[in-house]
Amino acid sequence: MKRNFNLLTVDEARKILRIGRNVMYDLIKQGVPHIKVGKQIRIPEEELIDWMKQQITKQTIAS
Repeated sequence: MKRNFNLLTVDEARKILRIGRNVMYDLIKQGVPHIKVGKQIRIPEEELIDWMKQQITKQTIAS
């Protein structure tokens, strides 16, 4: 199975989510999937999308 490893910077991921920089770093600390490349953080686009879907499901169930 071929995987697409499109890695986003923190700024690219926060623009997708339309949130500020500090909020993005808080989400990373809380469990948004990410990897470190040296000192830099990269977020796999596919896993960010999966994470967003999980959050939507959680909020729907909680409502």
